Amino acid sequence: MNRPLDNRKDFFDVLAQTQIEAEARFQGAPRSVTYESIARQLAAMQSMTANDRTPTEDERESITIGLLAVRELEPAPDPDLADFIERLHELNGYFTAWPPN
Repeated sequence: MNRPLDNRKDFFDVLAQTQIEAEARFQGAPRSVTYESIARQLAAMQSMTANDRTPTEDERESITIGLLAVRELEPAPDPDLADFIERLHELNGYFTAWPPN
């Protein structure tokens, strides 16, 4: 990912891509509580924003994928993981701010 998320279409596109990758990473490391938490939080983000729903402030504050990325995944040992981490940060930031359409 080379540019920040600045609209909902990009947010949903990146969210879908990252959900698939998070689930694959969790399946590859089934005992990883980090990847399990990330996959669950991404699914929650999708659910909280489905059908043009605006997540509540409490819901937006409940997402910690950026913190998990910093604490558990950085520094990234390879470019694929670095890209995954960058997307987690972008998704977390956009979701927390949830700018108007």
